[in-house]
Amino acid sequence: MDNSRINTRAFIAPGLAWVVGLMLILIFAPRTDYVNGMVGLGFLVLCMATICILYVLYKEYDRTGKEWPFFLDSFFPNYPVVPDSDELSKRLSGFRRSLSDYLSRAWAEQNSDLQNYASQMMWHSVALQKKRLLKNKMTLEMDSVRRAYSGRRTCVRENTYFDGKYQVKDIYEEIAAVRTFKQSGRIIKRIKDSEVAHFTMLSANQVGGNMVTCPSCGNTTTRENLLDGCDYCGTKFTVEDMENRVDSFGLRRDFRTNQSKKNAVKELIYPWTTLIMMTPLIYFGLLGTFVYLSEPNIFLKLVVGIFIAGLLGLLGWCFRSMFLLLMLPIGIIISTSSGAMKRKMIYSRKEEEEQEKRMADQVRKTDPLFSLQSFFGGIQNKLSAIHYAEFPKEINAFSEKDLSSLIEKYKNVVDVDIQKITMESYRQDEKLQSADVSAKLRLLELQGNRIKERSEKLKIRMIKDASCKTQAVCGVSVMRCQGCGASLSLMEGKTCSYCGRNLDLKSYDWVIDKYDIV
Repeated sequence: MDNSRINTRAFIAPGLAWVVGLMLILIFAPRTDYVNGMVGLGFLVLCMATICILYVLYKEYDRTGKEWPFFLDSFFPNYPVVPDSDELSKRLSGFRRSLSDYLSRAWAEQNSDLQNYASQMMWHSVALQKKRLLKNKMTLEMDSVRRAYSGRRTCVRENTYFDGKYQVKDIYEEIAAVRTFKQSGRIIKRIKDSEVAHFTMLSANQVGGNMVTCPSCGNTTTRENLLDGCDYCGTKFTVEDMENRVDSFGLRRDFRTNQSKKNAVKELIYPWTTLIMMTPLIYFGLLGTFVYLSEPNIFLKLVVGIFIAGLLGLLGWCFRSMFLLLMLPIGIIISTSSGAMKRKMIYSRKEEEEQEKRMADQVRKTDPLFSLQSFFGGIQNKLSAIHYAEFPKEINAFSEKDLSSLIEKYKNVVDVDIQKITMESYRQDEKLQSADVSAKLRLLELQGNRIKERSEKLKIRMIKDASCKTQAVCGVSVMRCQGCGASLSLMEGKTCSYCGRNLDLKSYDWVIDKYDIV
Protein backbone atom coordinates (compact mmCIF):
# COMPACT_ATOMS: atom_id res chain seq x y z
CA MET A 1 0.00 0.00 0.00
CA ASP A 2 1.17 3.54 -0.80
CA ASN A 3 1.56 5.19 2.61
CA SER A 4 1.24 8.66 1.06
CA ARG A 5 -2.36 8.09 -0.16
CA ILE A 6 -5.64 7.94 1.73
CA ASN A 7 -6.81 4.32 2.00
CA THR A 8 -10.45 4.46 0.90
CA ARG A 9 -10.98 0.83 1.94
CA ALA A 10 -10.72 1.91 5.57
CA PHE A 11 -14.07 3.71 5.18
CA ILE A 12 -15.99 0.63 3.96
CA ALA A 13 -16.91 -0.81 7.38
CA PRO A 14 -18.10 2.46 9.02
CA GLY A 15 -19.80 3.45 5.74
CA LEU A 16 -21.77 0.20 5.68
CA ALA A 17 -22.71 0.72 9.35
CA TRP A 18 -24.00 4.20 8.46
CA VAL A 19 -26.14 2.74 5.65
CA VAL A 20 -27.48 0.03 8.00
CA GLY A 21 -28.50 2.66 10.55
CA LEU A 22 -30.24 4.72 7.89
CA MET A 23 -32.09 1.68 6.53
CA LEU A 24 -33.32 0.69 10.01
CA ILE A 25 -34.85 4.15 10.39
CA LEU A 26 -36.40 4.24 6.91
CA ILE A 27 -37.84 0.71 7.21
CA PHE A 28 -39.22 0.68 10.76
CA ALA A 29 -40.13 4.34 11.37
CA PRO A 30 -43.12 4.44 8.92
CA ARG A 31 -44.68 1.44 10.74
CA THR A 32 -45.32 3.34 13.96
CA ASP A 33 -46.09 6.82 15.20
CA TYR A 34 -43.47 6.49 17.93
CA VAL A 35 -39.73 5.85 18.11
CA ASN A 36 -39.65 2.11 18.78
CA GLY A 37 -36.61 -0.05 19.62
CA MET A 38 -35.52 -0.67 16.03
CA VAL A 39 -35.78 3.00 15.11
CA GLY A 40 -33.81 3.94 18.24
CA LEU A 41 -31.19 1.35 17.29
CA GLY A 42 -31.03 2.89 13.82
CA PHE A 43 -30.33 6.37 15.21
CA LEU A 44 -27.70 4.92 17.58
CA VAL A 45 -25.92 3.05 14.77
CA LEU A 46 -26.11 6.15 12.56
CA CYS A 47 -24.48 8.36 15.20
CA MET A 48 -21.79 5.84 16.08
CA ALA A 49 -20.98 5.27 12.40
CA THR A 50 -20.65 9.03 11.88
CA ILE A 51 -18.11 9.25 14.68
CA CYS A 52 -16.26 6.18 13.32
CA ILE A 53 -16.04 7.75 9.86
CA LEU A 54 -14.61 10.89 11.43
CA TYR A 55 -12.06 8.80 13.38
CA VAL A 56 -10.98 6.81 10.29
CA LEU A 57 -10.55 10.09 8.41
CA TYR A 58 -8.32 11.36 11.23
CA LYS A 59 -6.23 8.15 11.26
CA GLU A 60 -5.69 8.28 7.51
CA TYR A 61 -4.61 11.93 7.47
CA ASP A 62 -2.42 11.32 10.51
CA ARG A 63 -0.81 8.27 8.85
CA THR A 64 -0.12 9.94 5.52
CA GLY A 65 1.08 13.25 6.99
CA LYS A 66 -1.14 15.20 4.61
CA GLU A 67 -2.48 18.65 5.52
CA TRP A 68 -5.62 18.19 7.61
CA PRO A 69 -9.12 19.38 6.64
CA PHE A 70 -10.01 22.34 8.86
CA PHE A 71 -12.69 20.50 10.85
CA LEU A 72 -10.41 17.63 11.98
CA ASP A 73 -8.35 20.02 14.12
CA SER A 74 -11.48 20.68 16.16
CA PHE A 75 -11.96 17.02 17.13
CA PHE A 76 -8.50 15.40 17.21
CA PRO A 77 -5.07 16.52 18.45
CA ASN A 78 -2.78 17.24 15.50
CA TYR A 79 0.81 16.15 16.18
CA PRO A 80 2.47 16.70 12.80
CA VAL A 81 5.47 14.71 11.61
CA VAL A 82 8.58 16.90 11.83
CA PRO A 83 11.17 16.28 9.09
CA ASP A 84 14.93 16.52 9.62
CA SER A 85 16.06 20.13 9.59
CA ASP A 86 19.68 20.08 10.81
CA GLU A 87 22.61 17.72 11.36
CA LEU A 88 21.43 16.66 14.81
CA SER A 89 17.92 15.68 13.70
CA LYS A 90 19.38 13.84 10.68
CA ARG A 91 21.67 11.92 12.99
CA LEU A 92 18.84 10.95 15.35
CA SER A 93 16.73 9.71 12.44
CA GLY A 94 19.72 7.88 10.98
CA PHE A 95 20.39 6.08 14.25
CA ARG A 96 16.75 5.01 14.68
CA ARG A 97 16.63 3.77 11.10
CA SER A 98 19.95 1.88 11.31
CA LEU A 99 18.98 0.31 14.67
CA SER A 100 15.75 -0.99 13.17
CA ASP A 101 17.54 -2.28 10.05
CA TYR A 102 20.15 -4.09 12.13
CA LEU A 103 17.71 -5.84 14.47
CA SER A 104 15.15 -6.63 11.75
CA ARG A 105 17.56 -8.67 9.61
CA ALA A 106 17.44 -12.39 10.30
CA TRP A 107 21.15 -12.94 9.72
CA ALA A 108 24.49 -11.94 11.23
CA GLU A 109 26.26 -9.14 9.40
CA GLN A 110 29.53 -7.27 9.43
CA ASN A 111 29.99 -3.49 9.18
CA SER A 112 26.32 -2.61 9.54
CA ASP A 113 25.17 0.98 9.11
CA LEU A 114 24.58 1.09 12.89
CA GLN A 115 28.35 1.40 13.34
CA ASN A 116 28.18 4.86 11.72
CA TYR A 117 25.97 6.16 14.54
CA ALA A 118 26.60 4.18 17.75
CA SER A 119 29.47 4.22 20.22
CA GLN A 120 31.37 0.97 20.59
CA MET A 121 29.63 0.24 23.90
CA MET A 122 26.20 0.85 22.40
CA TRP A 123 26.98 -1.23 19.32
CA HIS A 124 28.17 -4.15 21.46
CA SER A 125 25.00 -4.05 23.62
CA VAL A 126 22.80 -4.16 20.52
CA ALA A 127 24.95 -6.95 19.01
CA LEU A 128 24.33 -9.05 22.13
CA GLN A 129 20.59 -8.45 21.79
CA LYS A 130 20.65 -9.48 18.13
CA LYS A 131 22.50 -12.67 19.06
CA ARG A 132 19.66 -13.56 21.47
CA LEU A 133 17.02 -12.69 18.86
CA LEU A 134 18.67 -14.87 16.22
CA LYS A 135 18.89 -17.77 18.69
CA ASN A 136 15.10 -17.60 19.01
CA LYS A 137 14.57 -17.07 15.25
CA MET A 138 13.28 -13.59 15.99
CA THR A 139 13.60 -10.10 14.55
CA LEU A 140 12.69 -6.67 15.90
CA GLU A 141 11.53 -3.82 13.69
CA MET A 142 11.02 -0.25 14.88
CA ASP A 143 8.94 2.05 12.71
CA SER A 144 9.36 5.55 14.14
CA VAL A 145 8.75 9.19 13.23
CA ARG A 146 9.41 12.48 15.01
CA ARG A 147 6.18 14.09 16.25
CA ALA A 148 5.56 17.64 17.47
CA TYR A 149 3.63 16.93 20.68
CA SER A 150 4.73 20.15 22.35
CA GLY A 151 5.47 22.17 19.19
CA ARG A 152 7.83 22.05 16.22
CA ARG A 153 10.51 24.09 17.98
CA THR A 154 10.54 22.00 21.15
CA CYS A 155 10.11 18.46 19.77
CA VAL A 156 13.90 17.95 20.11
CA ARG A 157 15.38 19.15 23.41
CA GLU A 158 19.15 19.16 23.85
CA ASN A 159 21.40 19.78 26.84
CA THR A 160 25.14 19.88 26.11
CA TYR A 161 27.95 19.77 28.67
CA PHE A 162 31.51 18.51 29.20
CA ASP A 163 31.78 15.75 31.81
CA GLY A 164 35.55 15.60 32.23
CA LYS A 165 36.26 13.35 29.26
CA TYR A 166 33.48 13.63 26.72
CA GLN A 167 31.33 16.35 25.25
CA VAL A 168 27.89 15.04 26.20
CA LYS A 169 24.55 15.73 24.53
CA ASP A 170 21.52 14.72 26.58
CA ILE A 171 18.65 14.66 24.07
CA TYR A 172 14.90 14.11 24.27
CA GLU A 173 13.16 13.61 20.93
CA GLU A 174 9.37 13.49 20.80
CA ILE A 175 8.47 10.39 18.85
CA ALA A 176 5.80 7.94 17.74
CA ALA A 177 7.19 4.42 17.40
CA VAL A 178 5.89 0.93 16.86
CA ARG A 179 8.16 -1.96 17.81
CA THR A 180 7.25 -5.23 16.07
CA PHE A 181 8.63 -8.56 17.28
CA LYS A 182 8.50 -11.40 14.76
CA GLN A 183 9.33 -15.07 15.15
CA SER A 184 9.96 -17.05 11.98
CA GLY A 185 8.33 -14.17 10.09
CA ARG A 186 5.14 -14.19 12.20
CA ILE A 187 4.20 -11.15 14.30
CA ILE A 188 4.02 -12.08 17.99
CA LYS A 189 4.07 -8.64 19.67
CA ARG A 190 3.56 -4.98 18.82
CA ILE A 191 4.44 -2.24 21.27
CA LYS A 192 3.42 1.38 20.67
CA ASP A 193 5.44 4.23 22.17
CA SER A 194 4.22 7.80 21.76
CA GLU A 195 6.19 10.14 23.98
CA VAL A 196 9.98 10.54 23.75
CA ALA A 197 13.17 8.80 22.75
CA HIS A 198 16.08 9.59 25.08
CA PHE A 199 19.59 9.70 23.61
CA THR A 200 22.98 10.24 25.19
CA MET A 201 25.53 11.25 22.56
CA LEU A 202 29.27 11.40 23.23
CA SER A 203 32.00 13.21 21.34
CA ALA A 204 35.77 12.95 21.83
CA ASN A 205 38.69 14.64 20.11
CA GLN A 206 39.88 12.51 17.21
CA VAL A 207 43.52 11.41 17.21
CA GLY A 208 45.14 10.95 13.81
CA GLY A 209 43.52 10.85 10.39
CA ASN A 210 40.19 9.45 9.29
CA MET A 211 41.67 6.08 8.29
CA VAL A 212 43.24 3.59 10.72
CA THR A 213 45.79 0.86 9.89
CA CYS A 214 45.50 -2.48 11.67
CA PRO A 215 48.82 -3.26 13.40
CA SER A 216 48.31 -7.00 12.90
CA CYS A 217 47.62 -7.28 9.16
CA GLY A 218 48.10 -3.78 7.73
CA ASN A 219 44.48 -3.39 6.61
CA THR A 220 43.49 0.28 6.40
CA THR A 221 39.87 1.12 7.16
CA THR A 222 37.61 3.57 8.99
CA ARG A 223 37.07 3.78 12.74
CA GLU A 224 33.47 2.71 12.26
CA ASN A 225 34.51 -0.58 10.64
CA LEU A 226 36.78 -1.38 13.59
CA LEU A 227 33.97 -1.35 16.18
CA ASP A 228 33.46 -5.09 15.59
CA GLY A 229 37.13 -5.81 14.87
CA CYS A 230 39.38 -5.88 11.80
CA ASP A 231 37.52 -7.29 8.81
CA TYR A 232 40.58 -9.27 7.65
CA CYS A 233 42.35 -10.63 10.73
CA GLY A 234 39.77 -10.17 13.50
CA THR A 235 41.98 -8.02 15.75
CA LYS A 236 39.86 -6.36 18.43
CA PHE A 237 40.10 -2.61 18.97
CA THR A 238 39.06 -0.08 21.58
CA VAL A 239 37.58 2.91 19.73
CA GLU A 240 36.82 6.08 21.70
CA ASP A 241 37.79 9.11 19.61
CA MET A 242 34.61 9.56 17.55
CA GLU A 243 32.09 12.38 17.30
CA ASN A 244 28.36 12.46 18.11
CA ARG A 245 28.03 8.77 18.89
CA VAL A 246 24.85 7.45 20.52
CA ASP A 247 25.95 5.82 23.77
CA SER A 248 22.50 5.08 25.16
CA PHE A 249 19.00 4.99 23.72
CA GLY A 250 15.60 4.26 25.18
CA LEU A 251 11.92 5.00 24.70
CA ARG A 252 10.62 6.87 27.72
CA ARG A 253 7.68 8.65 29.26
CA ASP A 254 8.22 12.39 29.66
CA PHE A 255 6.23 14.78 31.86
CA ARG A 256 6.62 17.71 29.42
CA THR A 257 5.31 15.71 26.47
CA ASN A 258 2.64 14.10 28.62
CA GLN A 259 1.46 17.51 29.84
CA SER A 260 1.31 18.88 26.28
CA LYS A 261 -0.83 15.94 25.20
CA LYS A 262 -3.12 16.35 28.21
CA ASN A 263 -3.60 20.04 27.39
CA ALA A 264 -4.44 19.13 23.79
CA VAL A 265 -7.04 16.61 24.98
CA LYS A 266 -8.58 19.18 27.35
CA GLU A 267 -9.13 21.50 24.39
CA LEU A 268 -11.15 18.76 22.68
CA ILE A 269 -13.67 18.31 25.50
CA TYR A 270 -15.76 21.26 24.30
CA PRO A 271 -16.13 20.21 20.61
CA TRP A 272 -16.61 16.49 21.43
CA THR A 273 -19.36 17.06 23.99
CA THR A 274 -20.98 19.39 21.46
CA LEU A 275 -20.76 16.73 18.73
CA ILE A 276 -22.09 13.93 20.95
CA MET A 277 -25.00 16.00 22.28
CA MET A 278 -26.02 17.58 18.98
CA THR A 279 -25.53 14.76 16.43
CA PRO A 280 -28.43 12.47 17.47
CA LEU A 281 -30.82 15.44 17.79
CA ILE A 282 -29.83 16.83 14.37
CA TYR A 283 -30.29 13.39 12.76
CA PHE A 284 -33.66 13.00 14.49
CA GLY A 285 -34.80 16.43 13.34
CA LEU A 286 -33.76 15.89 9.74
CA LEU A 287 -34.74 12.25 9.22
CA GLY A 288 -37.75 12.35 11.56
CA THR A 289 -39.33 15.00 9.36
CA PHE A 290 -39.08 12.74 6.31
CA VAL A 291 -40.48 9.61 7.95
CA TYR A 292 -43.11 11.09 10.27
CA LEU A 293 -44.34 14.22 8.41
CA SER A 294 -47.23 13.46 6.04
CA GLU A 295 -46.30 15.88 3.29
CA PRO A 296 -45.82 14.83 -0.36
CA ASN A 297 -43.63 17.87 -1.20
CA ILE A 298 -40.02 16.70 -0.80
CA PHE A 299 -38.61 20.25 -0.98
CA LEU A 300 -40.91 21.40 1.80
CA LYS A 301 -39.94 18.37 3.90
CA LEU A 302 -36.28 19.25 3.42
CA VAL A 303 -36.79 22.88 4.50
CA VAL A 304 -38.82 21.86 7.54
CA GLY A 305 -36.29 19.10 8.37
CA ILE A 306 -33.38 21.52 8.28
CA PHE A 307 -35.27 24.01 10.45
CA ILE A 308 -36.21 21.38 13.06
CA ALA A 309 -32.70 19.92 12.98
CA GLY A 310 -31.34 23.39 13.70
CA LEU A 311 -33.68 23.88 16.66
CA LEU A 312 -32.87 20.45 18.10
CA GLY A 313 -29.17 21.08 17.51
CA LEU A 314 -29.50 24.28 19.54
CA LEU A 315 -31.22 22.27 22.27
CA GLY A 316 -28.27 19.82 22.20
CA TRP A 317 -25.89 22.77 22.58
CA CYS A 318 -27.82 23.84 25.70
CA PHE A 319 -27.63 20.28 27.10
CA ARG A 320 -23.89 20.30 26.48
CA SER A 321 -23.48 23.59 28.39
CA MET A 322 -25.43 22.20 31.35
CA PHE A 323 -23.33 19.00 31.30
CA LEU A 324 -20.03 20.91 31.31
CA LEU A 325 -21.29 23.11 34.13
CA LEU A 326 -22.06 20.03 36.23
CA MET A 327 -18.64 18.54 35.39
CA LEU A 328 -16.75 21.72 36.33
CA PRO A 329 -15.94 20.67 39.95
CA ILE A 330 -14.51 17.35 38.73
CA GLY A 331 -12.40 19.19 36.14
CA ILE A 332 -10.99 21.50 38.82
CA ILE A 333 -10.02 18.49 40.99
CA ILE A 334 -8.32 16.74 38.06
CA SER A 335 -6.46 19.91 37.03
CA THR A 336 -5.21 20.48 40.58
CA SER A 337 -4.03 16.87 40.87
CA SER A 338 -2.30 17.06 37.49
CA GLY A 339 -0.51 20.27 38.48
CA ALA A 340 0.73 18.71 41.72
CA MET A 341 2.01 15.65 39.82
CA LYS A 342 3.80 17.87 37.32
CA ARG A 343 5.55 19.81 40.11
CA LYS A 344 6.54 16.52 41.76
CA MET A 345 8.06 15.17 38.52
CA ILE A 346 10.00 18.40 37.89
CA TYR A 347 11.33 18.30 41.45
CA SER A 348 12.26 14.62 41.08
CA ARG A 349 14.20 15.25 37.87
CA LYS A 350 16.06 18.19 39.44
CA GLU A 351 17.01 15.95 42.35
CA GLU A 352 18.36 13.34 39.92
CA GLU A 353 20.45 15.95 38.07
CA GLU A 354 21.86 17.31 41.33
CA GLN A 355 22.67 13.77 42.52
CA GLU A 356 24.53 13.03 39.28
CA LYS A 357 26.53 16.24 39.58
CA ARG A 358 27.41 15.56 43.24
CA MET A 359 28.62 12.03 42.51
CA ALA A 360 30.61 13.06 39.43
CA ASP A 361 32.31 15.87 41.38
CA GLN A 362 33.13 13.47 44.21
CA VAL A 363 34.80 10.94 41.87
CA ARG A 364 36.73 13.67 40.04
CA LYS A 365 38.48 14.65 43.27
CA THR A 366 40.63 11.55 42.79
CA ASP A 367 39.98 10.85 39.07
CA PRO A 368 39.91 14.22 37.23
CA LEU A 369 38.87 12.77 33.82
CA PHE A 370 36.04 10.60 35.17
CA SER A 371 33.00 10.54 32.85
CA LEU A 372 29.71 9.65 34.52
CA GLN A 373 28.02 9.04 31.17
CA SER A 374 30.82 6.71 30.08
CA PHE A 375 30.47 4.94 33.44
CA PHE A 376 26.72 4.48 32.85
CA GLY A 377 27.42 3.29 29.29
CA GLY A 378 29.78 0.65 30.64
CA ILE A 379 27.13 -0.56 33.11
CA GLN A 380 24.58 -0.73 30.30
CA ASN A 381 26.94 -2.95 28.30
CA LYS A 382 27.61 -5.18 31.33
CA LEU A 383 23.91 -5.55 32.10
CA SER A 384 23.24 -6.47 28.47
CA ALA A 385 25.98 -9.12 28.66
CA ILE A 386 24.39 -10.56 31.81
CA HIS A 387 20.82 -10.66 30.49
CA TYR A 388 21.77 -12.11 27.08
CA ALA A 389 24.43 -14.58 28.34
CA GLU A 390 24.22 -18.25 27.30
CA PHE A 391 27.20 -19.67 29.23
CA PRO A 392 28.89 -19.08 32.62
CA LYS A 393 31.97 -17.44 31.09
CA GLU A 394 29.68 -14.91 29.37
CA ILE A 395 27.57 -14.00 32.39
CA ASN A 396 30.67 -13.81 34.62
CA ALA A 397 32.71 -11.80 32.11
CA PHE A 398 32.42 -8.60 34.17
CA SER A 399 31.86 -10.01 37.65
CA GLU A 400 34.02 -10.97 40.61
CA LYS A 401 31.19 -13.15 41.94
CA ASP A 402 29.56 -16.13 40.25
CA LEU A 403 26.34 -15.11 38.48
CA SER A 404 25.80 -18.44 36.68
CA SER A 405 22.51 -19.04 38.49
CA LEU A 406 20.99 -16.10 36.60
CA ILE A 407 21.40 -17.75 33.17
CA GLU A 408 18.20 -19.72 33.65
CA LYS A 409 16.36 -16.65 34.96
CA TYR A 410 17.30 -14.51 31.94
CA LYS A 411 17.33 -17.16 29.20
CA ASN A 412 14.14 -15.84 27.55
CA VAL A 413 14.96 -12.10 27.67
CA VAL A 414 14.84 -10.58 24.16
CA ASP A 415 14.92 -6.87 25.02
CA VAL A 416 16.44 -4.90 27.90
CA ASP A 417 15.35 -1.31 28.34
CA ILE A 418 17.46 0.37 31.03
CA GLN A 419 15.10 3.09 32.21
CA LYS A 420 17.25 4.57 34.95
CA ILE A 421 20.76 4.21 36.38
CA THR A 422 21.85 6.07 39.52
CA MET A 423 25.23 6.20 41.24
CA GLU A 424 24.29 6.34 44.91
CA SER A 425 27.70 6.41 46.57
CA TYR A 426 31.43 6.38 45.84
CA ARG A 427 34.41 5.69 48.07
CA GLN A 428 38.09 4.85 47.72
CA ASP A 429 40.65 3.25 49.99
CA GLU A 430 44.26 2.22 49.45
CA LYS A 431 43.30 -0.80 47.31
CA LEU A 432 39.95 -0.24 45.65
CA GLN A 433 37.47 2.27 44.30
CA SER A 434 33.87 1.29 44.98
CA ALA A 435 30.57 2.66 43.64
CA ASP A 436 27.06 1.60 44.64
CA VAL A 437 24.62 1.77 41.74
CA SER A 438 20.87 1.24 41.43
CA ALA A 439 19.20 0.43 38.13
CA LYS A 440 15.61 0.15 36.97
CA LEU A 441 15.00 -2.06 33.93
CA ARG A 442 12.11 -3.12 31.75
CA LEU A 443 12.55 -6.66 30.41
CA LEU A 444 10.68 -8.27 27.52
CA GLU A 445 10.71 -12.05 27.65
CA LEU A 446 9.69 -14.72 25.16
CA GLN A 447 7.23 -17.09 26.81
CA GLY A 448 6.02 -19.70 24.35
CA ASN A 449 4.95 -17.70 21.33
CA ARG A 450 4.23 -14.50 23.27
CA ILE A 451 6.23 -11.57 24.61
CA LYS A 452 5.66 -10.69 28.27
CA GLU A 453 6.89 -7.55 30.05
CA ARG A 454 8.22 -7.27 33.58
CA SER A 455 10.15 -4.73 35.63
CA GLU A 456 13.40 -5.36 37.48
CA LYS A 457 15.25 -3.31 40.09
CA LEU A 458 18.92 -3.93 40.80
CA LYS A 459 21.41 -2.93 43.47
CA ILE A 460 24.96 -3.27 42.14
CA ARG A 461 28.38 -2.60 43.61
CA MET A 462 31.11 -1.78 41.09
CA ILE A 463 34.81 -1.94 42.00
CA LYS A 464 38.15 -1.29 40.34
CA ASP A 465 41.73 -0.80 41.53
CA ALA A 466 42.52 2.47 43.27
CA SER A 467 45.33 3.07 40.78
CA CYS A 468 43.06 2.65 37.74
CA LYS A 469 42.17 6.17 36.61
CA THR A 470 40.28 7.42 33.58
CA GLN A 471 42.68 8.07 30.71
CA ALA A 472 42.61 11.03 28.38
CA VAL A 473 40.90 10.23 25.10
CA CYS A 474 43.40 8.48 22.87
CA GLY A 475 43.41 7.04 19.37
CA VAL A 476 42.23 3.60 18.35
CA SER A 477 44.08 1.05 20.52
CA VAL A 478 44.67 -2.69 20.83
CA MET A 479 45.14 -4.56 24.12
CA ARG A 480 46.94 -7.92 24.11
CA CYS A 481 46.58 -11.03 26.25
CA GLN A 482 49.72 -11.57 28.33
CA GLY A 483 49.35 -15.31 27.82
CA CYS A 484 49.00 -15.80 24.06
CA GLY A 485 49.27 -12.28 22.65
CA ALA A 486 45.75 -12.30 21.16
CA SER A 487 43.89 -9.01 21.06
CA LEU A 488 41.39 -8.36 23.84
CA SER A 489 38.31 -6.19 24.11
CA LEU A 490 37.26 -4.88 27.50
CA MET A 491 33.67 -5.00 26.26
CA GLU A 492 33.86 -8.80 26.13
CA GLY A 493 35.11 -9.21 29.69
CA LYS A 494 38.05 -10.77 31.45
CA THR A 495 38.60 -14.06 29.60
CA CYS A 496 40.79 -14.42 26.50
CA SER A 497 38.72 -16.24 23.86
CA TYR A 498 41.85 -17.94 22.48
CA CYS A 499 43.76 -19.30 25.49
CA GLY A 500 41.14 -18.92 28.23
CA ARG A 501 43.43 -16.89 30.48
CA ASN A 502 41.65 -14.48 32.82
CA LEU A 503 42.59 -10.84 32.88
CA ASP A 504 42.56 -8.94 36.17
CA LEU A 505 39.81 -6.77 34.76
CA LYS A 506 39.51 -4.45 37.74
CA SER A 507 43.00 -3.18 36.90
CA TYR A 508 41.53 -1.75 33.68
CA ASP A 509 37.80 -1.25 34.19
CA TRP A 510 34.89 -1.42 36.62
CA VAL A 511 33.74 -4.94 37.56
CA ILE A 512 30.70 -6.18 39.46
CA ASP A 513 31.33 -7.12 43.08
CA LYS A 514 27.69 -7.32 44.18
CA TYR A 515 24.53 -7.96 42.14
CA ASP A 516 21.18 -8.04 43.95
CA ILE A 517 17.67 -8.14 42.50
CA VAL A 518 15.37 -6.17 44.80
